[in-house]
Amino acid sequence: MNDSEIGPTLLSMPDNSSQSVTLEGRSLILAKRRGDFFLFENNCPHANETMDPLGGSLSDESGDLLRCQRHGAEFLTDTGECVAGPCMGESLTPIAFTIAGGQIYLD
Repeated sequence: MNDSEIGPTLLSMPDNSSQSVTLEGRSLILAKRRGDFFLFENNCPHANETMDPLGGSLSDESGDLLRCQRHGAEFLTDTGECVAGPCMGESLTPIAFTIAGGQIYLD
């Protein structure tokens, strides 16, 4: 997904889901939980690789967790903290962003 597709995605993205996006050449995970958006580098601290080699959402049904598809590490959606799996105590790298006019911009 490229930068120009983010606007429509924000409007139609279901709650409690996530997806891989590319902004300014960076591979990121965009998550939506109970109407709030969160953005992280798409990089598992355990494997130092992307979290979604299989594609699709990384969110659990509640939207509270993001699950790495490589080794099952689980991260809190709102903070990126690893709470289960091989990287306990580490965190995803959060990305500062702003939403304006239905578009997402990196700060």
